[in-house]
Amino acid sequence: MRKSLVVLFLLFSLLSTFAQQRTHLPYSIFGIGQIRTKGSVRNMGMGRSGLALSSSYHLNNLNPASYHTMDSISFFFDFGVNADFVKYSTSTVTQHGNDINLRNIAMGFRISKHWSSSIGIAPYSTVGYKIQTDKYVEGTMDQVQVDLTGSGGLTHFYWDNSYLLFGHLSLGMNVTYLFGSIEYSEKLHYTGLNNEVYSNQTSYLNKIYADFGFQYFFMLNEKTRVTLGGVFGNNHPLNFKQTVEIHDSKGTISEEKDTEAGTFDLPAYIGGGLAVQYDNKLTVSADYVFQNWSVNTSKDKVFSYNNTSIIRAGIEYVPGMVNRLGYMGRLSYRVGYYHEDSYLVINGTSFADDGLSVGVGIPFFQNKTSINLAYNYGSMGTTENRLIQEKYHSVMVSLTLHDWWFIKRKYD
Repeated sequence: MRKSLVVLFLLFSLLSTFAQQRTHLPYSIFGIGQIRTKGSVRNMGMGRSGLALSSSYHLNNLNPASYHTMDSISFFFDFGVNADFVKYSTSTVTQHGNDINLRNIAMGFRISKHWSSSIGIAPYSTVGYKIQTDKYVEGTMDQVQVDLTGSGGLTHFYWDNSYLLFGHLSLGMNVTYLFGSIEYSEKLHYTGLNNEVYSNQTSYLNKIYADFGFQYFFMLNEKTRVTLGGVFGNNHPLNFKQTVEIHDSKGTISEEKDTEAGTFDLPAYIGGGLAVQYDNKLTVSADYVFQNWSVNTSKDKVFSYNNTSIIRAGIEYVPGMVNRLGYMGRLSYRVGYYHEDSYLVINGTSFADDGLSVGVGIPFFQNKTSINLAYNYGSMGTTENRLIQEKYHSVMVSLTLHDWWFIKRKYD
């Protein structure tokens, strides 16, 4: 474990060296930003699926009931990062952006014979954009140049728990503390004014809530294991506070106030999944999730909120230790597909995130420590109705550290 902690420290140092603030997420100007997909790097390699997946080697926060296969003397620490390389296109302009960011930090362990748990922290949504546009001055035909800048986002700190009943049913509960702030600034350049005018708005959001899940599993025959998984949660109104300040380039403040008027609800959702594992080698996984985002209303005529459907499917194949491939036969090979509707409708146009994924899991020899890699290629958005299309390449890597608990070594 001491060696593992050294590796972990080096990864943190590398992340802090190359990570940067995201400034090229154009759709994050609406709502609470661009929602980050949950799941481990293993899930991301399998088309982001995993509501019915469980493993004694990997953590899976897509379903809080998934930890029941963890043995009583194992402790896991999972650390992941992702790099995004994106091409943005309108009907006339093309632009590129890239960055490296933290994906997740999590640990997993068994508390009692039937109770397993995982604690983690990960980004929930991200806001990052810089946009220059023109607006009409109210009551006139004059235009004013506006620089729009946004940053921040929400983070969720979660505690997942699964409890095994009757040897075939795992019940799960997720407790989450969601928190963060979103900063929005507007800079006005108007020939009728001697000074530039700045408007800064900061929204603070937080909420503690609980969601639930289950997994029911059985042997179809001697080699085939079938798992049914489900997740569900109510809508959760966020605690919302805003501060607004308007000042000019000389620092003269014309308005400063706090308000509690803002509201935003996380959606109620329900999802189901199926996983079939054959001979401990081939695993097929598929999910469907529905989210009710329409509980939110928008005062802005440009956009509204949209109920979403999410479809995900993936395959994992582990050839096995006894084969002609040698060590290569111990690797896990993954592939998948996903379709995720956006919760936004902009200019009357809805759009989705569609993509393909591949991945590989690289195990260590001595214990259950592994390195997992995943690659997603997809497209989100459209160039219709003056919107922006994103074509992206996402590379994700995680280090899952494993150690044995409560073992007294006979020899050092």
